[in-house]
Amino acid sequence: MLPRRSDSPAPLFGGKLLMTFWKPALGGLVLATTLATGPISIAGASAQAMSSQYSVSLIGLPVGRASFDTTIDGSRFSIEGTLASTGLADIVSKTAGSSRVAGRIRGDSIFAESYGLSYTSDKRSYSSTVAFRSGRVETAEVAPKVTRRKADYVPVKPSELRAVVDPLSGLMIKAKATPDAVCSRTLPFFDGWSRLDLQLSPNGTRAFSTDGFEGDAIACNVRVKPVSGYRATSKGVKFIQAQTIELWFAPIGATGIFAPVYAKIPTEIGPLTLRASSFAKN
Repeated sequence: MLPRRSDSPAPLFGGKLLMTFWKPALGGLVLATTLATGPISIAGASAQAMSSQYSVSLIGLPVGRASFDTTIDGSRFSIEGTLASTGLADIVSKTAGSSRVAGRIRGDSIFAESYGLSYTSDKRSYSSTVAFRSGRVETAEVAPKVTRRKADYVPVKPSELRAVVDPLSGLMIKAKATPDAVCSRTLPFFDGWSRLDLQLSPNGTRAFSTDGFEGDAIACNVRVKPVSGYRATSKGVKFIQAQTIELWFAPIGATGIFAPVYAKIPTEIGPLTLRASSFAKN
């Protein structure tokens, strides 16, 4: 049976892309870095906590800031993040929200059990709650609910929710330190509203420096392929589907774990850029 859900606007696409996808993507960096600091699955080990800060700019102008707190306690993990618009963005469209994921760590694998997103934009509130079990969606609830579907709406099928990742912990990659190994993959995202595939492909390396890391980052090109949970005639969907997103991953020491440190996303008024201003600080 398809998990409970509604046909609220699909925030993974169009104008809500910043709040619902790239903020959580940065949260994945924090979890990956925490995982790399040492043994975390030893029974009785004290909880480890880290935080990271991020900056968001549009055509070079600051428009947002984000912070994430990550806790690892034995085999359990949780990430809590906040994002708020700043500067001119507050005048045009004030946005603020929070996101959280919790789950288990088994060996080198991370399994989300619960994912939630709540935010307000243009004085309208949105929320999503998803329960997972070994990559399979158990339940999904979103608000506001929409009782009628448009004729061009592409519904989510149960078969599309059997092996998915959440947007918060889904961008952590364990691979060899080469562009081919890190970027040759497709990530099946589900946020409660929409199913989409992020199709990554290698694009060399880039020099990157921030508080906590300096060296070569692995650059991936990313194409967004909508699967379901969206309107087929949406201009926002068609626009992002035709673009190439730039996403850089940094290695976390010698652990083989890579996480995003930089993203450049095309928008209709210019590039939206996200950058880690600190890399998992105690």
